[in-house]
Amino acid sequence: METVFKIINTSANKESPFDRQERISWWDQKKLRDAKVIVVGAGAIGNETLKNLALLGIGNVMVCDMDVISTSNLSRTVLFKKDDVGKKKAIVAAERFKEMNLEENAMVDCFIGDIVWDLGTGVYRYFDVVLGCLDNVETRFKVNRMCWMASRPFIDAGINELAGSVSVFNAPKTACYECNASESQYKAARVRYSCDDFKKRSISEGRAPTTQVASALVSAMQVQEAVKIICNKQAAYGKKIYYQGTNNAFDLIDLKKNENCLAHVSYDKVIETGMTNQTTAGEFLDFVSRAENSGANSVIDLRGDRSFLQTAKCRFCGKAIDVYKPSFRIFFDELICDSCKSKDITKDEHEERNYISDITLSSDSKLLNMSLDEIGFPKLHIIAVRNAEGSYKYYELSGDLHNVMPNIHKGLQC
Repeated sequence: METVFKIINTSANKESPFDRQERISWWDQKKLRDAKVIVVGAGAIGNETLKNLALLGIGNVMVCDMDVISTSNLSRTVLFKKDDVGKKKAIVAAERFKEMNLEENAMVDCFIGDIVWDLGTGVYRYFDVVLGCLDNVETRFKVNRMCWMASRPFIDAGINELAGSVSVFNAPKTACYECNASESQYKAARVRYSCDDFKKRSISEGRAPTTQVASALVSAMQVQEAVKIICNKQAAYGKKIYYQGTNNAFDLIDLKKNENCLAHVSYDKVIETGMTNQTTAGEFLDFVSRAENSGANSVIDLRGDRSFLQTAKCRFCGKAIDVYKPSFRIFFDELICDSCKSKDITKDEHEERNYISDITLSSDSKLLNMSLDEIGFPKLHIIAVRNAEGSYKYYELSGDLHNVMPNIHKGLQC
């Protein structure tokens, strides 16, 4: 009897740029194509990480950085060229990622700004994994806390000389970055602020000695862990992978979870709204005060990390000054009246200040007419609202989504 074979489907893998990686038994290229990854930091490690993500065919990436490309970056950044000096790192890195990506429909967006204060907490909810390619402790603390709030995996990478490390955090199941933080790290996180929480005009930033080889090594480990997470394989959760290039030593270190860690704050539920950070405080309060939301007498709670200074006394003469700014946008030498501007800023004779902890519908009209941006809330932020009984609800400025991620926002779902 003649055997008849019927071809159901054919796959010409050898024609695919991803042929070799798809030969791995558990590999799922579709998951990588659909994956949503945010890369925080576009310097030495960030360049290598974006290159690796592009060659793997990761389909949706957001690049975040506030700095410009300098000549000293060029020996450690595969995506930057000599003609790029002076350009924004995030823009150039995003463009090169798009050019290099072998996934034809890959989408990329970039964020330029202070990641600590200008990147809304809601952003993190829209990504599958967060890759930290940072060079300072303050930003690591912030990204770590946002990942904990959003319950998103955070993979932090760092380098120094010939050494490098990758730490994999999976909130809320494992330790977070801050669980094992030292006093020196907390001190380092405060370097750009004065003792009264205002920004310094200039700071002396240290530059870690390192090489491109070190960034390439840690990026490879970082992205490999990200691929495991995306493909639902077991990653090195709760561990630090440490490599010392001087003697070629590898260590896998267990990270102990601190149950009393101050970073362990999360949202019960996030309520998406059509509002943006250009909505006024009054308009926002009108919305959340509806019966179906938080109800009458609800307040915007500013007692977290975004304190707002309404008035202060001049440091020298004591004259009242209207400030109306969030603390992180105030420089320490600003609280001086016009007539005292020429005096020695090292003196500090008056400390009386009026901070606003809550904003209600009974607040002064100037405050209610300010936009949420002017009060200190960035695009796509999540705002804590307390009702009359003291319970909290959390409202996202979801109307900002298309502004924050214009290219990939349509495909993003929480």
